[in-house]
Amino acid sequence: MRPIDVKHLRYFVGVADELHFGRAAAKLAVTQPALSQQVAALEAILGVQLLIRDRRGVVLTAAGEVFQAQAIEVLAQMEAMVEVTRRTAFQNEQRIAIAMVEYTDLPFIVPALTELQKLYPNVKISRKEMVSTQQIKALITHQIDIGMGVLLANEDQTAKVSSRFVLDGRWLLAAPRIHRLAQVKVIHLTDLVDENLIIFSRNVNEPLYDAVLASFQRAKIEPNFVYETTQAQIGLRIVKDSGGLMLGADYVLRERHDGIVYVPIEGLPNLNVHIFWREQESSGLVLDFVEFLAEAALRD
Repeated sequence: MRPIDVKHLRYFVGVADELHFGRAAAKLAVTQPALSQQVAALEAILGVQLLIRDRRGVVLTAAGEVFQAQAIEVLAQMEAMVEVTRRTAFQNEQRIAIAMVEYTDLPFIVPALTELQKLYPNVKISRKEMVSTQQIKALITHQIDIGMGVLLANEDQTAKVSSRFVLDGRWLLAAPRIHRLAQVKVIHLTDLVDENLIIFSRNVNEPLYDAVLASFQRAKIEPNFVYETTQAQIGLRIVKDSGGLMLGADYVLRERHDGIVYVPIEGLPNLNVHIFWREQESSGLVLDFVEFLAEAALRD
């Protein structure tokens, strides 16, 4: 016997529901001759008459009524099969896009990712390098799902994005232990006049870099940046070799070196770290990750 395909079932059920080839053809978006051919082909495969056609319309035979009920059940099962398959595939291939500045090495990200992977073992995570202003725009356009970064006081925040404060960072100065500033409790910008300074590269975080420069300008100081780095470890090596003093956030300068002292600095922009996500977010995956990030930040 030739196989019966889904098209045969759908076309027959369409006619059986309408009991009219013209209306069924219109509903199925096919021509009436094509519909008639498919039903005739189905009857030929089965070897039985399913429909009686006359001038008044269409009537189901007894075999047609039985086949109609079975066909409806089969089509429903197929739709359920497709839905379950798609849902399973979605669960197995859940993805989340996050954005941050990798240089900052935020301490709560790795613990939060670990918790997320426990709850969603098959989650796929993609990371984009973006500062907070870029993250907000990317969230609105659905390029990312979550952003993490420093929210500066002069940055506008759109009503379409929610934020959550997670970390109040401090500025530190990394100095050789033998340097004069290694002995003070708090450093002011005026203490850095004529000092060789190391700072993160402007392309790491342009808004924050510019905010640092603005702070020096307000203090009427011209900073002597002798080296701009995209890797904190390199800057610290220069400090260790007495090549300069490094400015950085406490969560960036976590690596401890013999011979280097970290002293708080006053007068630089606040390092208020926030998490960003879409205000109307409905994804459980995204909202769970927000909570994991916030909880990990509290523990840190």
